[in-house]
Amino acid sequence: MIKLTVGIFLTLTAILTYLNLDNIYFPVEEKITNMDTGVTTVSYNYPSMYWAICVILIITFILGIYFILAKEKQPKEWLPCDKS
Repeated sequence: MIKLTVGIFLTLTAILTYLNLDNIYFPVEEKITNMDTGVTTVSYNYPSMYWAICVILIITFILGIYFILAKEKQPKEWLPCDKS
């Protein structure tokens, strides 16, 4: 039962953190203008911490799913041995 609870907690935490990640990190806008043609190219890059957090969240999500799907081991019943 504890594995199921921990798995649900990890999975929900990873999902909710991922959904809030866009509010925390903003992409860095980089404008490059070609002086010959006058064409401006705009590229958006996220900071490296954004990608590090995404990797951690993916690992947390997979671990949570593993805990949810893992079967709990049933304790074995030990029969007393009578050596008389």
